[in-house]
Amino acid sequence: MHHHIFESELVHLERVIAWASEKPFPPTYWRDRVEHLKKAPQAPMFSNRLSRLCRLIAELKE
Repeated sequence: MHHHIFESELVHLERVIAWASEKPFPPTYWRDRVEHLKKAPQAPMFSNRLSRLCRLIAELKE
């Protein structure tokens, strides 16, 4: 994944997940999107941000 695309996707998820609820997308949808980013070569550089997204998604389930 190109660095610019990765960064754009990460910024988008950070904005959306911060305000997400169960609708219209369940937490599993967001988790899958973040897991996809974790597999990208750039992921280690953004590990803190990805971890934060994972925590926010876990809070959606509670």
